[in-house]
Amino acid sequence: MFVGTTFAVRAGFDNAFDNAAGDMNTVSCSTGFNGLASQFPTFGSLPTFPNIGGASAIAGFDSTECGSCWQLTFPTTGKSINVTAIDHAGDGFNLSQEALDELTNGNAVAVGVIQVDAVEVDRSACGL
Repeated sequence: MFVGTTFAVRAGFDNAFDNAAGDMNTVSCSTGFNGLASQFPTFGSLPTFPNIGGASAIAGFDSTECGSCWQLTFPTTGKSINVTAIDHAGDGFNLSQEALDELTNGNAVAVGVIQVDAVEVDRSACGL
């Protein structure tokens, strides 16, 4: 089992990740050796959907971090979710609104951006 170091990072949301029909060919983890599109053609086909999004760990196209699994915990609510990283984010995580709503008890729009504790976990925790 992979055990990572916990980091305090920002998490926001992008409604593009809420679209189950979203095309995997539109994100950094589309094709290439580390791409996910051949196995998961749409966002909704990912096992953790809607808990998906961009992560700063993904530097760009075909990153080895494509499909990495992250446990995000919002200390204010104590809630944790596992998120599959499928795209680049400039700072921290850019999630679906539904994922951020889960962490914030339905307050994603009201809070916009939060600080979370993030730790990379084994990909099997995200069904990969």
